[in-house]
Amino acid sequence: MRVVLDLTDVDRLQEHWREHLRHGGAFVAGAHAEPDSDCELAVQLPGGQEIEVAARPVWITTEGVGFQLEAWTPEARACLAALVGDGDGDGDGVGDDVGDGDGVGDGDGDGVGDGDASHRERLRPAHERLRNLSVAEQHRVARDGDVHERVLLERIYGKGVWEALLRNPRLGLPEVARIARMGSLPRPLVELIVGNTAWLRSPEVRRALLTNSRLGADQIPRVLRLLGRQELRLVPAQTAYPAPVRDAARRLLRELGP
Repeated sequence: MRVVLDLTDVDRLQEHWREHLRHGGAFVAGAHAEPDSDCELAVQLPGGQEIEVAARPVWITTEGVGFQLEAWTPEARACLAALVGDGDGDGDGVGDDVGDGDGVGDGDGDGVGDGDASHRERLRPAHERLRNLSVAEQHRVARDGDVHERVLLERIYGKGVWEALLRNPRLGLPEVARIARMGSLPRPLVELIVGNTAWLRSPEVRRALLTNSRLGADQIPRVLRLLGRQELRLVPAQTAYPAPVRDAARRLLRELGP
């Protein structure tokens, strides 16, 4: 079985690298697989590159499938590390080789080393630095921070920074989807997401919206109409979606006919 993981967007590639790939795993939203089946994971990268690696499903949810990468070769890992600027000391300090242990790299002396240990040292101060920010400072990070800082900011402050994050034109689609599925998301922010055509083109964002009970009755058909016919047919049977979404999908299918 061949499964495709689309990481052609640089921001999404970097986030997936930090959370999954560098640890020998991958998560494919919307994928389907049998437990412990043998799969071939095709990772599509920026610039038309593609890496294929044997993978085994280890976490299956209604949102997608988490894979453990088998035979994760140093060549494949190095290729991805280079793309995210994460190797040989030229990236964010995450590499295969552990540095000299003092967290200081060979570059500008900013305390970032080349190895995993120094990367952990870099993450720890970032997490502490983002705590106890004023509202103005939270909005500044939401507007100007990199993807890692934005993820940490959302985890620390939750709904207090959702609007500021959604106003950031550089916000990645996985970040939008994560906010879109929040059950406490205020309706004006649901409307903000639904009103963004570029975001709605993402299957990940559409599925996140459809699982959210805050999605309004007038908004549900707009999202459903962007689904492919085959995916739309699956919606009424998906218990992860609220009843109004499943009912609206049935009505839309009747309208579209056979």
